[in-house]
Amino acid sequence: MIFLFGTMLYAQSASVAVVRKNTVAVFGGMGVQMVSASDVVEYINSVSTFAQRVDDFGVAVDFFGGIEFPIDDEWGLKLEHSYLFKSYTVPGNLSGTYEIFYANQSPSVIIQRIISGKGYFVKIGAGGGYHFGTMTQKVSTFGTTTGYSSNGVGLKTEIVGQTAFGDNTYGYIGGSLGWEFMSDLKENNGKRLTMPNSAKTVTLNYFHAGIRFGMNYYF
Repeated sequence: MIFLFGTMLYAQSASVAVVRKNTVAVFGGMGVQMVSASDVVEYINSVSTFAQRVDDFGVAVDFFGGIEFPIDDEWGLKLEHSYLFKSYTVPGNLSGTYEIFYANQSPSVIIQRIISGKGYFVKIGAGGGYHFGTMTQKVSTFGTTTGYSSNGVGLKTEIVGQTAFGDNTYGYIGGSLGWEFMSDLKENNGKRLTMPNSAKTVTLNYFHAGIRFGMNYYF
């Protein structure tokens, strides 16, 4: 990420003669996150065959967008919404297959420290919000699909580099770390998902670290 941003910065900054004032901007893009959802992984491994254990960390896709507001030349506020999702398909330890899909809707407020230069911005931020997760489980043996929901607080820290492609359009590359402190997964009737042959409940807690690419447009 550092190499790519440095290359973009070198290529673009030479063509931009002035330091642009930080103004209101909209942004959007997608990313790839390494996610460790320990409870979900433990549950999957408990219902799947021993030969098909899944790893603690897995790759998830992350779509995001939002708006940035300047506070002054060195500080800004970002309102962001992201949608992260991941799926698994594993053979059951008795028969059939389990198809498990989870997703998280993550509105967040992030405070940014802004560093600007000729043709670029670097924004270091931290914040969080109240997030909403879902999980569906389809078991082929019984032909049933069960839905669960979860919610809780999410926190993240990030560093974002933006390099000019024009007067108002900037490329976006960033890296982030985050933690989701989510509640037990529950059906609509309030029934909690538990580990097989156990009273231990399953949450949608997870840690994530990843990289994002996108575009900014400054007004």
